[in-house]
Amino acid sequence: PIKSIEKLFYILSKYYLSFRMGAKSPNNNNDKPLLIHLDGVLYDVAAFASKHPGGAKVLQRVSGMEIGQFMRGEERIMGVKHEHSKAAYDMLQKYDVSKEHELDPILASKKGVLGQVGSLGDDYWRWIHQPYEGTLRLFDADILERCTRTAWWIVPTVWIPLVLAFTFLSLQELNEKIGFISGGLIWAGFFSMGVLAWTLTEYLLHRFVFHWEPSAKSPAQLVLHFLLHGIHHKTPMDGDRLVFPPVPAVPIVGFFYLIYSNTFPWPIFCAFGSGKLFGYILYDCIHYYLHHGSPRPTTHLHFQKVYHHNHHFKDYDVAFGISTTFWDYVFSTIGMGPL
Repeated sequence: PIKSIEKLFYILSKYYLSFRMGAKSPNNNNDKPLLIHLDGVLYDVAAFASKHPGGAKVLQRVSGMEIGQFMRGEERIMGVKHEHSKAAYDMLQKYDVSKEHELDPILASKKGVLGQVGSLGDDYWRWIHQPYEGTLRLFDADILERCTRTAWWIVPTVWIPLVLAFTFLSLQELNEKIGFISGGLIWAGFFSMGVLAWTLTEYLLHRFVFHWEPSAKSPAQLVLHFLLHGIHHKTPMDGDRLVFPPVPAVPIVGFFYLIYSNTFPWPIFCAFGSGKLFGYILYDCIHYYLHHGSPRPTTHLHFQKVYHHNHHFKDYDVAFGISTTFWDYVFSTIGMGPL
């Protein structure tokens, strides 16, 4: 296990350095999908962008969006109104992603996809970023398949009691040592620091681990990436695979427990640890809501929903923050919210 972890970190660091130096993608495939919606149908017009009479910039400007109002000439795009011809609508049908899905042998097989994604090679990166409105079977064995599915409410049900327990332990000892008011302030401060620490962890994981590009020549790396995050981009509306299952989360929580409990005094650890765990719970619940909730327009959650939608359908190389956009501003990876 230690050698496997070292190898993973070596791969990540090697990719990050090559990215910083402007090296070629490890997939040897720099083509990105250019997704648009028309009347609820998803199209990938990347191959057509350079031929678009209005220029590729117009399509890039509306990527991830519903374009019906622009094609009907009802709204301006980049200062221009243009009612498209029937020929333009007919031409668009060629790029219907659902038709491509119908011909996809992996989607059509209805078998466990983990045994198949490793063979995609250079097509993998583009394949996972052409979203499929449905669900995929990961394993052929029913018992393994059931273990990969988790309802959103399981996360708070399992972890909130632990947050409350550590909060009680922290407040109890702080109250005995420095009094109720001072102890409460100390607890609140370190609890808040724990929540903030989670948001940074969330950002770093999403950007550098989940969006690590595996080598197209390594089936094992493709399968690993698909398990980590590829499946979420391929099936973003699969509600049973939006939150992290508690069983594999236990050793991760245990790992951080050992680190933090040996770093901080006990009551401080309890405050900080409960805050970080609470931050994770908020993250998973917010992430689920951004995919399946219907926040009112102009609200903060509506902004977050559009912001995250654009990460999936407009540009997956920005907008890595889920529970907050703060770190996107700090590290200059800010995405696009509502127009």
